[in-house]
Amino acid sequence: MKKGIASILLLFMLSIFVPGALFFGSVQAADTITWGDKQSGVYDKLHPYTLNWSGDVLDRGGLNLLELKYTTSSSDADIVINQYGDIGALAIRKLDSEDLTKPTDRNVTGFTNSLEIEQGAVYLVVLHDGSHSKIKIDRILPDNGFSITKVTFSYVLEVPEQENDGSTNSQNNGTSPPVSLDLGSPEKDILNPSAVYEFEENGSITLPWKQLNGHVSWDIYRSDNGKPYVKMTDFKLTEPQYIDNYTFAGHTYLYKIASYDRNDNLISISSALKVTIVKKASQAPVNEGNRTPVNEGNRILLQIDNTTALVNLKSHTLETAPFIYDGRTLVPLRFISEALGAQVKWNGEQRSITLTVGQDTIVLVIGQSAARVNGKTVMMDVPAMIYNNTTMVPVRFVSEQLNQKITFNDETRTILIVSKDAAEASDDNSLSTSDPADYFIGKWNMWVPAGRDGASGGTLTIAADGTISFYWNGPQTGTWTLDQATGKLLLSGYKSGWDWTVTRTEDGITVSTFGVHETGTRAK
Repeated sequence: MKKGIASILLLFMLSIFVPGALFFGSVQAADTITWGDKQSGVYDKLHPYTLNWSGDVLDRGGLNLLELKYTTSSSDADIVINQYGDIGALAIRKLDSEDLTKPTDRNVTGFTNSLEIEQGAVYLVVLHDGSHSKIKIDRILPDNGFSITKVTFSYVLEVPEQENDGSTNSQNNGTSPPVSLDLGSPEKDILNPSAVYEFEENGSITLPWKQLNGHVSWDIYRSDNGKPYVKMTDFKLTEPQYIDNYTFAGHTYLYKIASYDRNDNLISISSALKVTIVKKASQAPVNEGNRTPVNEGNRILLQIDNTTALVNLKSHTLETAPFIYDGRTLVPLRFISEALGAQVKWNGEQRSITLTVGQDTIVLVIGQSAARVNGKTVMMDVPAMIYNNTTMVPVRFVSEQLNQKITFNDETRTILIVSKDAAEASDDNSLSTSDPADYFIGKWNMWVPAGRDGASGGTLTIAADGTISFYWNGPQTGTWTLDQATGKLLLSGYKSGWDWTVTRTEDGITVSTFGVHETGTRAK
């Protein structure tokens, strides 16, 4: 079937989410929270202003404790600390001083969204996924009498509990998150799905279901190509429908619906719905006489440990950030192949990858340093590998074999890739003089209007290669993109990791975000 027959999907969904689905009894959480091993962390990208205590204190992101990485996404952040010594979270409360690994009463109350941190204090925090963490503030490092620059802390994460037999009811009083769900094995679901439905690529999938008596909210979980189920929404759905806008050709997805009553008790988990995404019928298969030529005009910018990449100044989010392995930079195969216009084939039996661009063919084998380029064996310093379920390839080898010029910037840890033809047409890699971004390129002396006189904001350097550098509790870097519609720059990773907008003025620039702004004059 094709996606156009929407009524069939609707009828199908109305039929599968009925009492024939897999049902569980109500689940009761354990009375105490048990903890994993003690870990340590540092918070040094401090929020420069007061927290949004009357709303979402994580509105500018913060630190994700599950991965110990900073994020600008409110839905992925767990804690935020500002320079005035306040800590914010989805829910947080101070505990009596206790050993971090000691079990904690799950039914404690008195949560708030922000507190003043105290050295040696212990805090219970609800994380973005509904689990808990316990944090002890080890040391607060000030740089003067009224602000801080770094906080070191120890923490433990909640150990997922096992569901009981469902013989008792749970009463969720709003202070404890829902229990974790056991959705079963995706591999078993693929072998025996409830039904199969096929969609063409480049469209969204609408999944409606029948609202049964007593069912008032839902979570939807998805498995992508046999991977574990992942919850697709940050908050429970209150309407019996979900639209998945992020699907890709060649992928098979499994969907399950978890249903809850008005007391937030789990009622049931549906059986799996299998969806396969196929290429559009109008797309001809790739063969020796029908290969897509390399996109020689693409200008690709990446940064080590940054999941944001730029292609022709347009931002893209990578599956896994580029990283250095044995002195070589590895990047996600999917991204680099699409950015270079390459066709990719995967041979699961041989664990090999074939990239084809024009008349050039590269064959890489996972874990092997020997590659085949147009039928000849060429040795690589670092082989392709699978990391975090992502196929990573050496960017220098792949790019240069496909006639690209690659430049590394040690200061900003960025990688710029342009075609050799485009590079030879220009003496440097600067932007065209007709590009509206030209005005912003260079160094700017920044000023923070505040109080009676304001304060220096240091120097902001906007480089032509799509990177920025500045000083904020130490040397920092980020990236920028140009909004063609407005002529403004969008800074990613500027002060405290926020996204800022740069606007041209008569005598300089204004850098702003959510009502906070700085002004800049061009440095001599």
